[in-house]
Amino acid sequence: MQKIKTSLILILAGTVTFSVGLWLYSTEEALTGFEYAIAGSVILIVTASLIIGLKRLKQAKQGFPPEDELSVQIKQKAAAVAFVFSFYIWTMIILFMPDKEIRPTIPIGIGIVATGIVFLGLWAYYSKQGLSNGNPN
Repeated sequence: MQKIKTSLILILAGTVTFSVGLWLYSTEEALTGFEYAIAGSVILIVTASLIIGLKRLKQAKQGFPPEDELSVQIKQKAAAVAFVFSFYIWTMIILFMPDKEIRPTIPIGIGIVATGIVFLGLWAYYSKQGLSNGNPN
């Protein structure tokens, strides 16, 4: 079952990479700095997904369990904190984007990509630092 999940992650990462590459190739006008920032953010998320997916495939071949309790707790903690940060992200988007005449899909994309980057950053932080047990004693 874990191999199927990992394979799906790799397929999804490949599809997103192909789509972004096709978008960059098909653009007839010169890209702005904002568009480069969005493409870079997408590439960062896809690269992290590929690294995680390949690492899980390697561990599955070695016979390690797909997820232990600590990795599940790290993922849950990172997701919970990223969810809280997403409220701040969406508030900033709502405050600073309405005056601009842009398509509504751009702020939505910014919010989704920013939340994904926050999650990856928190996941990396909690993976390196570990979690406290929540017991103040």
